[in-house]
Amino acid sequence: MATRSMLAPLAILLAGAALLSSMTAFCSTQPSLRASVARGAGVYGKDEPFELRRSIVEITVTSPAHGSRTRLLVEPDETIESVLTRSRAAFDFDVDWIPNSDWQMYKFDDEEAGAFAKDAKLKDCQLVDHEYELHLYFEPKDF
Repeated sequence: MATRSMLAPLAILLAGAALLSSMTAFCSTQPSLRASVARGAGVYGKDEPFELRRSIVEITVTSPAHGSRTRLLVEPDETIESVLTRSRAAFDFDVDWIPNSDWQMYKFDDEEAGAFAKDAKLKDCQLVDHEYELHLYFEPKDF
């Protein structure tokens, strides 16, 4: 009698195992379409450096001191002052009693070169179509 009661759960367990082994839930034996596209196709060639080709570019602005980050859509003719004002608004740093002159923007991978001039246009600040990031620092003059 004991063997007969174990037969039904064992049959259900084997059927479930067979069903699960035949399914490919998250991985498949076929290569994915994205893997072949990412290897060589795209806007830029493999060895071609990024350059400015678009009229509107998405950039990332980071405030390293706060760990905040925002993305902005900008035009190449937009000034650093304009991006600074929009970034401060996105980070909720846009208070009246702190002027824009107390904030500086640097290119993320070349901070040693110094801050950008406020009247500089983004296209003159090495703006490219992809992976462009600016760092925003609070550097008050009278402190």
